[in-house]
This record gives sequence, structure tokens and C-alpha cells, in this order.
Amino acid sequence: MSEDTNLDDPNQTTFCIPFAGDNDYEGEEIPFPQALHGEHDLPEGVKLRIDTYTVAWKKCLDRIKSIIHALHAPVIASVQREVHSSYATSLHGLPYSEIPVIGITDPSSSSAFLDQIADAIDAFDLDGDLTDDTAFTSHLYPNDCISLTSTLKVLIAGFVDRPHILDKGRPATSLVNYDMELLLAWYSAIRETYDITPRCRPKLVILLHDFEQVDPLVVQDLFTISSLYITRLPFVFILALSSPASPSFLHSTYPRSIVALLRVSTYTVPAGIKVLEEVLLRTFFDLEFEPDIIIGPSVLTYLTDYYNRHNSSLDAALNILHLAHLKHFSGEPLTLIVKSTPVYDLLSQPASLLFVEALATRLQPSHPSSDSAPDLSISSLIAATNAARSALYSRARRIRIGFRIIKLVQDFMRNEGYKGLNWGDNARGIGIVDVMISSLQGGLGSDIKYLGTMVKKLKTTQLEALLNAIHSFYNSMSLDIRSEEEEARTNVVLAINALPREANDTTGASSQVAAKFGDWVIEYLNDTLTPLEDAPLWDVWFTGASPFPADLINPSVRATVVAGLLHPHDFGNSSHMKDDEQEEPSLWELPDTSILFHRYLDSGKMLNLYDWFTSFQQELETQRQNLKERAAAELKSLPASPKKRGGKGKAKAESEEDIERWHLELQARFMRAMQDLDYLGFLKHTGRKADHVQRVSYDMHD
Repeated sequence: MSEDTNLDDPNQTTFCIPFAGDNDYEGEEIPFPQALHGEHDLPEGVKLRIDTYTVAWKKCLDRIKSIIHALHAPVIASVQREVHSSYATSLHGLPYSEIPVIGITDPSSSSAFLDQIADAIDAFDLDGDLTDDTAFTSHLYPNDCISLTSTLKVLIAGFVDRPHILDKGRPATSLVNYDMELLLAWYSAIRETYDITPRCRPKLVILLHDFEQVDPLVVQDLFTISSLYITRLPFVFILALSSPASPSFLHSTYPRSIVALLRVSTYTVPAGIKVLEEVLLRTFFDLEFEPDIIIGPSVLTYLTDYYNRHNSSLDAALNILHLAHLKHFSGEPLTLIVKSTPVYDLLSQPASLLFVEALATRLQPSHPSSDSAPDLSISSLIAATNAARSALYSRARRIRIGFRIIKLVQDFMRNEGYKGLNWGDNARGIGIVDVMISSLQGGLGSDIKYLGTMVKKLKTTQLEALLNAIHSFYNSMSLDIRSEEEEARTNVVLAINALPREANDTTGASSQVAAKFGDWVIEYLNDTLTPLEDAPLWDVWFTGASPFPADLINPSVRATVVAGLLHPHDFGNSSHMKDDEQEEPSLWELPDTSILFHRYLDSGKMLNLYDWFTSFQQELETQRQNLKERAAAELKSLPASPKKRGGKGKAKAESEEDIERWHLELQARFMRAMQDLDYLGFLKHTGRKADHVQRVSYDMHD
């Protein structure tokens, strides 16, 4: 825990206090979670599933990152131009030079965007031709800005610590590492070494992360000192803001004397539910990309709810998708066939028999024909698995095609002024993610029927425009997908050719084409949007309705603490964890804090400390007696020494000193356990009774 952690912060529900003592236990590497039916796994199934999971998640992650970069690219380009032109023009007649400040409003408070900006503008080396676009960057975080000295130290080190550009020379030896003159000496050496002209001065860009959390007094001093060096050191400040652009946090927090030193420009990063919708659309419902794992309605529902209610950050969305992939591969041994089927030599081994039988059982139809027995050879099993993989990906691709056509028709109706399906603007708040979920569940029948009815009522020019848009959609597909949808594309071409060429159709041919095409749209979309659960081995590639492990994202800290105190052995090492057949440990076998907590739950609202200590003492006396008997039994089971065969020894009576030492140990252990419970927040001190404490938790024994 850092020194600046505020334990009295009402906005923080939990604080992490890492273990700081000596840990002699050298535990093994944390294993991959065991599958639900682990007995059906291959001998190397865990490794194969880890490799498959890594490839599948990396493919999905790279796609999402490319989408995020594309969404951020316009803002990054604007900020880059602003940095490079920050000293190109200046207002004449000012009593002092202004400091260029760029405010980046990012509601998600993610550092990823500033990292992208730094990658775009930072000059890692100076080997090429120097231009006015050259810049160096230094990052400042709230933990670095505890004082002005630490702030300047980190800021200067971010620029100076570049040995690949310029080694620290003798001029810097007489300057402390937080003196701005050190940075000025380094910058002057850079200009002399690389013969930089005044017109091509490299900018010194300072990126302040989480600007609202930085001490304003430190920032005021930083701006004041920077303004004194602005003519010799071309500073540019980039501030990461999570607050709204209006009213400005900078103008409402800092005095006018400080704001007058700055020339502020603001930019806003794309954020909100529209960004999440765009990421999901172009990742899981785009024909140009085919994910290895198809995210189901349960994960999409939780992702949208968590994004809207708790954390509207793309980092949080990535964590949820990451955990969904991890849970999918850790729950089912058959998921190792996601990318490819194991080779014949591996499946033919005796140790793979249960896996082969499980795979063959899943591939058999629900109602097998009695005419011919199924072929269960290894070769046919591999072929059937490959066919099931191709069939499910094909069905998923058709769902994406149907979804895209529905969206195309919906957007066309809106552009033409029709009401459409009221997505996103009705009382139910149906958004595009809800439509994605319904398309995976096969629940868009009424919407498809309504769109088909709207298509039948279109005018000739409108129908022609819609047909051309759908035809262009099919032509934009890749060659292999277009060949699968050749029949649908042909029907669209026939409808276009059947339209009358005259603007005013008096024969009624246009209405007939519209009616026929509307019926075809309803039939075609209902055929494409069929649930994937009907396919064999669907749960290998599709997460379906499997619930998302929400406890990993938003854990119940209080319930976990109580469970840890009641059942501490469940949270220990794997070697100490009990089997299903093993009995629950007795109370005296638990740690002192757990024993005291059990007695805590047996009491009323007020706890008398002496009574609490007496009940605790009784359990420890029982623990001491049982441990003595266990030690005696173990000693008795050992072979007797030849010198000690004659006669039985009598138990040595305890001396008064031993009894006194034991009583002191009892009191010390009670005090330590009680302080642990007090530290965890289970006790409330009251001034009415000095020998009583108040109970604040009323959980019951399991």
C-alpha cells in the first residue's frame, strides 16, 4: 500500500494491503482452471487448450485494438498537429510567452490514449532529418506529483534519461536531478550535438495523467516555473481529463493568475455506448472478420449492463471479453478443437479413449437412424469434427449477414423518413446491442415481418435505391462468402431487372415486385437468423447462455471475508484443501481469528470482552489437549528405543511457571485475534461500557 493512500476516503470500498513479510513458501505456478469434465480430457489437453485460448484471444484482441486505434486516429492526428504547430504562431504584444496546453477529455480515464499520443509524437532517436515535427515526451502520474521536488525530478528524468541520444556529460554533475537548469543543459547539448536550428526546435511534451487527481498547488508551481523557461525550453502540456469539457476543470480549479499563463485547446476522445457498439459491430458482426469464439447473449448482456452502470471504459470491456474467453476454454475439454482437430496418432492412444467417446457421443444425432450404424472410427470422427466446425462458422456467418441486411434496411427506412423499428429512441431503450442479442437468440421474427411489410409499401424509386444498396452489400463481400450467397444475390438482381424503367408506373409492376421482394426478405432473414444451439458441438465455438463469472469483475468483498473467516481451509493451499469426502474441521482446528469470529456470531448485539475471552479460552484448552493427545499417539507409534524398554514413564506435571506462561499466551492470542477482527471492521467501540464492544455483522453460520 502506497504512503499516500487515504484510508478515510468514502469513495473507496476496499483497500489492498499487500503482504510485506518474508514468505518462505515457494508455491508452484498457478495451474489452468480444471475443466468441468476433466476425466474426458486428453493427456496434454490442458496445454492444447491454453495454446488454443491464447491464439483465439490474441486474434480478438488485435482486432479490437485496431478498431480502437481507428476511432482514436482523428483525435490523435489533431493533437499531433497542435503539438507541432504550438510555437509556429504567437500573439504579439503579450507581456509573457504563453504555455501551450492541450486538454484531452476522456471519460474512460484510460492511459491508453495518452500512450498512443506519445507513440505518435515522441522522437525515439534523432538519426533522421530533423524537422519542426520532432518532439520528446515525459509522463507524470498523480503518485509522482506528491511534492514539487518529486514532480520536477520525474519530469526531468523522463527527458534526460535517453542515453541512446545523448550521454550525461560533465555539465550535469553539479546540478541536482530536480533542477530545471539540468534539463536546460541537456536540451542545449542536444541542439549543439545535432546542430538544430531555432526553427526546428524539438518540443518538450509533458503528459499529465489523471489531471484531476494531481495536487493543484503542485501544478500551479509547475506552471509558474515552466513559464520562466518557456523561451528557452519549448514546453507543451497535455492534460488527461475525465471531467466534462464544459465547465472546464482547469478554469474552475486554478486561479486566473495561473490560467493567464496558458494557451488552452481542448479535444474530446470518442466515448460512450456508441464506441462500445462500434467495437462489437466490427468485431463480432462484421463479415471481414471471423472470431474463433462467438460471444453469446449472456456475455453481451452483462458487458452492456456493466459498461452503462459501472465503468464506461474500453479497458473494462476488454477485461470482460478476456474473462469470457478464459472461462470458455477452462470449462469444457472439447474446446481444444476450436482451431483444429487433434491428429490421428494422439486420438488413437489409449489415454485418449474417454475424450474420443465424449466427442463421438456429441457428434451423434439426437435421433439416429436405425438403418445404418454410425461410423465411430478415428478418421471419420476427425472428418465429422471438421465438418461440424465449418458448418457452425457458416451458420454464424449467415447470422452476421442477416443482421447486416436488417441494419441496412433499417438505416434506409430512417433516411427516407419512415418510422422504422424505433431502435434506440423508444421507452424500452432498445439499442443495437439488444438487436445483436436478439439475432443470436433468433428473436427478431416480428421485426423482420415489420421490415418486410415496409418494403412492400416502397415507391418505385425508393425500392430501386434499396435494391441497389443490398446488391452493393453482396458485391462488397469476399469471394468465398459471395459464392455461398449467390442465390440471394441473384434474387436481388432479378428484382432490379423486373422494376419498370418509367418513373410513373401505371401497370402496377412495381407493386408486384415490391410485394414479391418483401416476401422474399422475410423468408430469407428468418432462414439466416437461426439459433446456433441447434448445431452439433455448438458450445465448443459459441458461449451461448453460459453465465458470465461476474464475481471476477465485481466481487463481493464482504461475503468473501466472512467466508474466509468461517471456512479458512477453503482459502489455503491446494495441499491443505479438503476433499469432498473429508469432514469439516472442528472448531479447535481453525486459526485463532476464525475461532473468535465463530464465538462472535454466537453472541448478541453487545459483546462482553471477559465472556468472549472465556469462550475463546475453552476452545484453546480443547485445542491444546487434542494436540497433546495427537503428539502422544504419534510418539507411541514410533519404535521404542532399547534403552527405554523398561517400564512406562509418567506424564510430567506442569509447573506454575508453565501455567503462567500458557495464560499469558492465551491473552496474547486473544488480543491479536480481536485486533484482527477490529481491523477488518467487525467491531464498534462504545463509550458507554468500557468492557464491551458492539457487534456490527450479523451473518449466520452456514
